[in-house]
Amino acid sequence: MSEQIWHECGLCGGRFQYGPHRYEGHFIARYKLVACDRCWHGNAGGWGPAAEPKVLAHLKRNWIAVPERNEKGLLPRE
Repeated sequence: MSEQIWHECGLCGGRFQYGPHRYEGHFIARYKLVACDRCWHGNAGGWGPAAEPKVLAHLKRNWIAVPERNEKGLLPRE
């Protein structure tokens, strides 16, 4: 029997399973952040106004440079 691995979404705080055999989120290497599928799919064009403050706070806390905004003026999702 495989062990379930639970993570907390870095954006909404919800818990989701991330391995083995079930991946309900995404690890975003650029941000060193794990986001649930709901937040990931809800921000397909870039991190929107609800997510941006959390992303920026995470970047600051972890000494990660803020990336250039995309053509929509949003922080890129990846």
